[in-house]
Formats: sequence, structure tokens, C-alpha cells
Amino acid sequence: MPNIISKVFAVILLVFVMIFVPIYQSYQRQDDLAQQVAYQAVTDFVDNVRTKGYISPKMIEDFETRLELGSYLFKSEFVHEKKVYTPIYTDPTNPATFTGDYVVDYDEYHKGQIMPYLFTESSSVPKQDRKYQMTAGDFFFVNVENMTRSKSSMLFDFFTGGNSGDGVTIVVPYGGMVLNEDY
Repeated sequence: MPNIISKVFAVILLVFVMIFVPIYQSYQRQDDLAQQVAYQAVTDFVDNVRTKGYISPKMIEDFETRLELGSYLFKSEFVHEKKVYTPIYTDPTNPATFTGDYVVDYDEYHKGQIMPYLFTESSSVPKQDRKYQMTAGDFFFVNVENMTRSKSSMLFDFFTGGNSGDGVTIVVPYGGMVLNEDY
């Protein structure tokens, strides 16, 4: 009797492994492909912005379109760090005490500050002519991560009976210095 129970259990386990492991691996491959497509979209967008020195509504629309990948929903954040030179004075109230040195600081402008400038309908500038301009030497960074749980993480949680967290499996950070002012 114990021999029959172990054989039935072994057959059930074998069928389980033969069916669900390939499904899990195919979902993993889908995640890998989504990661590659998102990485390509981010690098193309950032390199385009860094080379041209500005962001246009068309560039953002193209970027967001490329991130629409089937069942994956992405959240993108970008930051423009504008270089600011601050002169150093021994006495800030007296301009004659200028030491001849400067401190380089960076003012950060986030997506929430840039998007209204580009997409405000009440602007007098036509949408196709709007450009958020940057200066050579500034920095521009983009971070993209998925917002929905992937099928592979859901299947993994089902197998293990656990919770693998918030479901962020695809994260693409990329950025660098603005190289040109092509406006």
C-alpha cells in the first residue's frame, strides 16, 4: 500500500514539474524581453535628450509609446539637474569681498515640473514648438520601473506560498551629462 501512494505522489509531482516549470520559464523570458525593450527605450530617449539639449512633447510621447508593452505598466521619472554657479563672498552683504571662487550646485527639476511646461493647453507657444531647454554640463536622469506584478512573480509566489514584495521586477535607471545645445 505505501508503495502505491508514493508512486501516485511521484506521478503527480512529475506532471506538476513538467507543466508548471516550463510555464514559469516562459514568463521569465517575457520579463527579460520586457526589460530589454524598456532599457532600449530609456537609453534612446536619454541619449536623444543629452545630444540635443532639450525635451520636446514629441520626444516624450514617443518614449511613453515605446514603454507600452502588453501587460506591463511602467512608471517613469526623470530629473534635470541644472548647474548653478554660486559666488563665494567673505561677507555676503558686501560685494567687494568676492573671493574669486565659485561653488557649483545643481537645482533639480523633476517630471512633475517639466510636464506642465510642455503639455499646458493654455500656452501661447504651439505644442510642436515647445522645448524644455537644458544647458551643456547639466545632468539628465531617467528611472523606469514596472508598476504591475509580472506573471512570473505571481507564479513564483503561488509555488512558494509567499509574497515576493511589491512586484517591481523591471528597473531601468539611466542618465548622464547634457552634451549639446541643439536648439
